[in-house]
Amino acid sequence: MFQFIAHLRFLAKATNQHGVHSPFIYNYVTKCLYIKGKLHQQKNKNVLLKSITYFNPETAFIASEDIKKTIQKVKTKLNFTSSTVDLACLELPNLKEFNTIKYHNNTMVFIDKIYANKESLEAWEQIKKLKKVTVTVDLFYCAIVFFRKEQAKEHFKIRI
Repeated sequence: MFQFIAHLRFLAKATNQHGVHSPFIYNYVTKCLYIKGKLHQQKNKNVLLKSITYFNPETAFIASEDIKKTIQKVKTKLNFTSSTVDLACLELPNLKEFNTIKYHNNTMVFIDKIYANKESLEAWEQIKKLKKVTVTVDLFYCAIVFFRKEQAKEHFKIRI
């Protein structure tokens, strides 16, 4: 029941590319997320794979072996490391795990299942409030976090 109500609230506040006033996010939405074709049946993994194709990261921090295997089908030359990374993937929003990520200005963090339960949603809200986080994209099925210093702090809710 929690997810159903959360989804209705999300739909009431979410927008498409026309509600985005950031050129960086507008390009990400229109040239990546809204491109036709599926790389995976699950929406969250499809977003991840499309994002990897779009941003072309070289280094990644991914704890889940399942997600590593999924990614390797699309990007075979990705260096999995725990040092500074271009891409990080979290299976659930977790503030402690999020704070261990070594990021740079162009790092993208993929967070899965932000609406899995109340605790996940609370952790997601805490992550959004962090000073180092400048841009978040809430896609309901997952979320994307950026640390871009040149961009004003903004939070987007995008329908996919």
